[in-house]
Amino acid sequence: MYWETNISIPLFTENMARDRFFELRNNLHLVDNTATSGNSKDAFIKVRPIFDAVRKRCLDLPLEKNLCVDEQIVPFTGKHVAKQYIKGKPCPWGLKIFFLCGKHGQAYDFILYQSSSPELDKNLTKKIGYGAAVILHLTKRIGESKGHQLYFDNYFSFYHLLQILKQRGIMAAGTIRINRFVKPSLLSDKEMNKKPRGFAQEMTSYDEDITVVKWLDNKITHLASNFVGIGEKDLVKRWCKKVKHFIEVERPEVVRKYNHAMGGVDLLDQLMSYYRTFIKSKKWTLRMIFHASDLAVVQAYREYQVDNEALSIPKNKQLSLLHFRRRLAESLVLQNKISGKRGRPSGSSPTLQIVPRRPGETRPEAEITRDGFGHFPAHDEGLGTRCKMMGCSVASSAHAEVAAGHELCPIQGCQP
Repeated sequence: MYWETNISIPLFTENMARDRFFELRNNLHLVDNTATSGNSKDAFIKVRPIFDAVRKRCLDLPLEKNLCVDEQIVPFTGKHVAKQYIKGKPCPWGLKIFFLCGKHGQAYDFILYQSSSPELDKNLTKKIGYGAAVILHLTKRIGESKGHQLYFDNYFSFYHLLQILKQRGIMAAGTIRINRFVKPSLLSDKEMNKKPRGFAQEMTSYDEDITVVKWLDNKITHLASNFVGIGEKDLVKRWCKKVKHFIEVERPEVVRKYNHAMGGVDLLDQLMSYYRTFIKSKKWTLRMIFHASDLAVVQAYREYQVDNEALSIPKNKQLSLLHFRRRLAESLVLQNKISGKRGRPSGSSPTLQIVPRRPGETRPEAEITRDGFGHFPAHDEGLGTRCKMMGCSVASSAHAEVAAGHELCPIQGCQP
């Protein structure tokens, strides 16, 4: 529809033909298929270059204190060996990516899920499980830096994983499946449900490395941590069905910390879902390529927000995600490009057209005007054009200055 006559958009029609766009999309490849081995164990070898490029930039970003690991689904309903179905997700069918994120939605590392991931050590995966191996692989990003807190859900939680993370100096906590922790002698679910809402019980291992907390909210929740337990409780408001209004419920410290920092990957997924690139194709390569480009844009937008916070720029002066994407697209299309329509130039000499003055001016963005490519002053052959100073109506040529009877513009600070 961008190329239709009645609603055509000049940014598209003047820079690329419709048929050329579809031809490029149908023949879009990142690797040479004839050079790749058909026996490759990497199920994502065809899109690996673009994800490696995005990951390289993620590894350069400074880490936050609060980190989390969770999964993200790339919406896809076609055929692929690694396609997953996860109940409860907004897009249950798709390809899965494990992310290491900060609590504000900034991604620092990721791994593409497949049954035999080339990034993971097979022997380690057999010993501690696939989920724990993913955590240990992503926490290599933290390195030897201390003071980071890591949170994850019960898919990844194992007793020995929390021990290993503590040995590496990483404070970790998360929800657990109680059968993975040798069923500690806590109250049974039946006895727990008789307690008042907000009741919590904890148990610590003999070496005092791991603490397991059982908490009663709407339902029973199990959490484990290598640095915090019930700790300092706080009060939270919860809806009570019996009395039909909100009540105050005690919440353990490990639950408060978990709820505070666990939503980073969900926030990243939310930002990507707002303006996801729509591609009507069953090719998994196209879906993954455009997902990588959307990820790069959201990552750039988060860096833009961090820079604005460092410069103390108010939020009403910052670009929204939609305007950031629009400006980025316009900059990529028009930078280092001579202005003018695409195609062969006309043989006849152009005729001078007098365009009526409009309020304000439409100018390219700063990164386009300062690229040093084709943006030079043009001689107007003595025809006066109005001054570009906002609020000034005086023509800028010398003829207009003499006709107006003054040498300088009456607007303070404006010199035509």
